[in-house]
Amino acid sequence: MLFKSRIIWALLGALAWIVADQLSKAFFKDMLKPDEVLSLFAGSLLLLPSYNHGAFLSLGANLPLQLRNLVFTYGVIALLAGLLIWVIRSERLRRMELIAVASILGGGLSNLLDRCIYGGQVFDFLNLGVGNLRTGIFNVADVGITFGVVLLILGSFLQRSKRVA
Repeated sequence: MLFKSRIIWALLGALAWIVADQLSKAFFKDMLKPDEVLSLFAGSLLLLPSYNHGAFLSLGANLPLQLRNLVFTYGVIALLAGLLIWVIRSERLRRMELIAVASILGGGLSNLLDRCIYGGQVFDFLNLGVGNLRTGIFNVADVGITFGVVLLILGSFLQRSKRVA
């Protein structure tokens, strides 16, 4: 894929995740009151507002403030910059990898935007599960990041299986 195409598709894909995440956060911040829980689909989907100081599923939320800011602001910036450099420099980037990177970039940038606006916190509001088997609370940006990581892993396995066959 040509350089210009890679950049355009990566940025458009990232922008789509940012817009979806920020719009969903704005909507549910207005709709949900603090400590309110809205149950949908017989409790399979819960909507509950929460501010998270950590990463996905509150990982690292208990780190000291300076270390948490270092990791979740500057560490994320470095990781996202690395992914963008990969898109810029890689002439063999496959479509699946480009979609994956765009998803990770969009989700990461949207959560980073939250951290900058809300004093190091990210707004989460989604919880999935059945009965007592539930996920942690997350947001649309987390879905983008997870989707991108899964695509990268899947793409890696598919690439390996083509080499072996």
